Amino acid sequence: MATAYLTVDDAPSATLPEKLAALDDYGVRALFFCEGRRLADHADQARAAVEAGHLLGNHARDHNHASDIAVEDFAEEVDRTEAAIDEVYADAGVERPAKLFRFPFGDKGGDRAAEFQTVLAERGFRPPEADLIDYDFWSDHAGDRDWFWTVDVADYNVDTKEGLAENVADAADRLGSDSRDILLFHDGGNSPEQFEHYLHLLDDRGVDFGDPLELVDGADASERRMAEDY
Repeated sequence: MATAYLTVDDAPSATLPEKLAALDDYGVRALFFCEGRRLADHADQARAAVEAGHLLGNHARDHNHASDIAVEDFAEEVDRTEAAIDEVYADAGVERPAKLFRFPFGDKGGDRAAEFQTVLAERGFRPPEADLIDYDFWSDHAGDRDWFWTVDVADYNVDTKEGLAENVADAADRLGSDSRDILLFHDGGNSPEQFEHYLHLLDDRGVDFGDPLELVDGADASERRMAEDY
């Protein structure tokens, strides 16, 4: 089984500390994509994630569909969220290892996608290294600066452990593939119990979790050592 990397959208939430405890129990380092508006309310929870060794990425401020807003408004959302993330890292006394971004809803901007990618490139966002993801469809994302995903269990559509287990089972072929996988899950809207159950389901299937920093395109040797040392 290939290595899987946990990314968590719509962070931080008020219940993030309990989820951090579950991640610690399973020895998983996660990449939390943070909304600026949530950081305004839960900066302490985000700092706890950084202090626990997890990574923070940018998920824009207001969780808009990029194709529904002006490029200038998108850039402002990104910049405001960047400032908030930098402040969290500074308060935690931790050097930020990389600038990472995910579009809300995976919406890259439609016909204006190239303009949105320019915004990300100008700000130095770094994508997963395309050569490490061995799926034909991933070539569509090669060269983009944002983080897409390969496994989505649609946790946002289920509210029971049984429903989540069914969705994870539906992804069994992908989880058992030879490619590295980027897992999509969510913080906001999920209970700590559902979050922990997701980790349990993956662990029960023998999923080997890796550090998302291993995937960062252009990561230097010191950054990769940080991933190996976690």
